[in-house]
Amino acid sequence: MTSLGTQATAGAEAPPTDLRRLLAFRAHGAARLLLGCRARLEDVEGAVGAGQTEVAVLMAYDLVQLSLSVRGLRTEGELVYGRDEAGFDPFAGVPAEEAEAGLLLAAEGREAVGARGEEWLERLRGHLRDTEALLGYGEPLPDVRSGTGLMKGFKLARTWQPLLHRVGLPDLLPDAWTRRAD
Repeated sequence: MTSLGTQATAGAEAPPTDLRRLLAFRAHGAARLLLGCRARLEDVEGAVGAGQTEVAVLMAYDLVQLSLSVRGLRTEGELVYGRDEAGFDPFAGVPAEEAEAGLLLAAEGREAVGARGEEWLERLRGHLRDTEALLGYGEPLPDVRSGTGLMKGFKLARTWQPLLHRVGLPDLLPDAWTRRAD
């Protein structure tokens, strides 16, 4: 049993076994993708565009690990993402083959120059699309870094928040983002 009360299952396609795990996966997974993975992808794209392959690879490792941590939320992944915490395991609940494939994809960025760079970036984007598809939303998640996407992101958070509170799961957004200043 995990802290959310589910049993770990072998195989990435097994559905979450209880409501709390499903809520954690769909809501917190979406938040990680929107706020973390997409920002890291932009960093990787910038590094490739500037010819900084070492930076691109380092950022790609960070991106892939965060994306894999979203996948792990389906079964036994850690709910709270501690970016700078040594105890956070981004591979919890992720089949070894998926973790290995993701890390190999990140490493391939060493050769991400010119046309190979764009090809590699498209494969990284594909990895994120695959992770997002697992969440089961009917349409792509909004780009929160765009004018209309930010409001759609807040709407998504407001939709999930009452359900998360009802079952005792943590908020999606930091308190400072939702607290009124007046």
